Amino acid sequence: MSILTPYPIRATLTEQPYVVIRADQFTIAPELATDYHALRAAYADLPADDYLPDGGKYRFRRFGRYRYQPDSGHLERLPHRDYFQDQLINPVTGGIVRKFAPLTDALFENRFLQAMIRFNLDHVPDTSLTAWEVDVHLIRVITKAGMAGEPTPEGIHQDGAEWVTVHLMALENAQGGDVTIYDDQKQPIETFRLLHVMDSYLFRDPIVWHGATPIQPIDPSRIGVRSILTFDYHALG
Repeated sequence: MSILTPYPIRATLTEQPYVVIRADQFTIAPELATDYHALRAAYADLPADDYLPDGGKYRFRRFGRYRYQPDSGHLERLPHRDYFQDQLINPVTGGIVRKFAPLTDALFENRFLQAMIRFNLDHVPDTSLTAWEVDVHLIRVITKAGMAGEPTPEGIHQDGAEWVTVHLMALENAQGGDVTIYDDQKQPIETFRLLHVMDSYLFRDPIVWHGATPIQPIDPSRIGVRSILTFDYHALG
């Protein structure tokens, strides 16, 4: 495998609906280094998210889709389409058809991104289904003096998938961004912060909720940045 971890992700997720994995628990194969750095560099070229509820200009993103068959390891690119969430799981931007910029061809072919798709699903329970749709989100949030950056302006929400994974790709001159996992009654279970690139969390989306607090710049004379790579896994049967 091109990405390894000693952390018992699958065993933990059979006991509880989420898991937090720190960066030092991942080993990335040397042959993925070029693609890993290329993916992180791509965050500088994300178009603005035009659907922020406060009209803000602090979030940027791209979106794409794959079909993945765990039994064969086959991964194929799916046609781009608009993004939609039900208002029941996302009370702020749910119910709106959102048109996000697609992943570039280079991102779709990025070997590190593809390895992460396989790694995540290979480490969660209940993956014996024939195929999965995998939604990929590259999201960059910025903050500066007088402007907080909202990682989740929708507040406490669900994504509408079977499994969701979030991986930190950048954190520069930014503080805050506390992530809270909630139970199905929206009572907090645990709060934590992603501090190092590849700090990650995985969760069973239908039975927990999640949200993150705003980020602020540490040095107000400079822009702060928080970037994440998110995968939503939808069972196709």
